[in-house]
Amino acid sequence: MTVKKVYSVDTSALLDGLERYYPQSTFPGLWEKVDGLIAEGRFFVSEEVWEEARVHDAATKTWLESHSKEAIVVPTDTSIAAEVQSILVDYPRLVANMKGRNRADAFVIAVARKLGGAVVTGEGSDGNENRPKIPFICQRSQIECIRFIDIIRMEGWSF
Repeated sequence: MTVKKVYSVDTSALLDGLERYYPQSTFPGLWEKVDGLIAEGRFFVSEEVWEEARVHDAATKTWLESHSKEAIVVPTDTSIAAEVQSILVDYPRLVANMKGRNRADAFVIAVARKLGGAVVTGEGSDGNENRPKIPFICQRSQIECIRFIDIIRMEGWSF
């Protein structure tokens, strides 16, 4: 039996999906499939992504709020907080000089670790020790890191 992949989704991936590349009004079938992943318990955001993404464009806020928070959000409990602390010990510059931006990044990675899933992000792979980004940390931590389009490919969806 094949184990189905679980996804921990970053704000940038939601923005890529809903606002940049695959708007719900143009790709309703895609978002129905994503809703299926949510129903199967395979598509999650951290509590911090939930908060961060809802301050962006109306499309992302509307889409998130159309779902039960309990169905899509992994709350920041003690196990997630411990994972975040571990990530920030290894990569303290992840939150340095960000002025509130990308504050959810460590939580996205922590949720993927906790659930044994892949991180979904729109961030580029140009991170380094001095300016770590999600793909850089995932690669170093042996956590699969993909883009929104990769969910479509990995799930075998075609439209």
